[in-house]
Amino acid sequence: MLLTLIVWEAVVSTQSTGYKSFKAVESTRGDDDTQWLTYWIVYSTFNIMEYFTDLLLFWIPMYNLLKCCFLLWCMWPVENNGSTIVYMKLLRPFLLKNESKIDAKLNKVTGQVNKYVADAQREASTFANSDAGQLLAGTAAVAAQNASKQIDDAMTEPKDKEI
Repeated sequence: MLLTLIVWEAVVSTQSTGYKSFKAVESTRGDDDTQWLTYWIVYSTFNIMEYFTDLLLFWIPMYNLLKCCFLLWCMWPVENNGSTIVYMKLLRPFLLKNESKIDAKLNKVTGQVNKYVADAQREASTFANSDAGQLLAGTAAVAAQNASKQIDDAMTEPKDKEI
């Protein structure tokens, strides 16, 4: 039963809603975009909270069933589903109140990440131009050619099949 709930949570709460989000983005209506963006805000917040409280939640009897019921309530196709209620009553007020603080932290983190990426690009470029990098690139090119040939051979059926 536990494995079934875990698989259900993984498939339905992410893949099914991911596909519904795709359909919402591709539709001309705007209300379905809001519905699925709201779901993903609630889902991501729930996942973050669950990550930090997992050792405690593990001890709650039937936690996985409760989690599945909560996620089902959040994605239920009605106007005021769980996502709408959780977002409007809890998350929206918190996010609006702390928006400037969150933006400042995100800008700081983004700046640091950009610096690390630039450093990594510089180091990768230096390595790529070195003798070892050139050797590795050549080896990778040969391996890619061999893999491509093997895939082509596997995908091509022989003309004369002997039975």
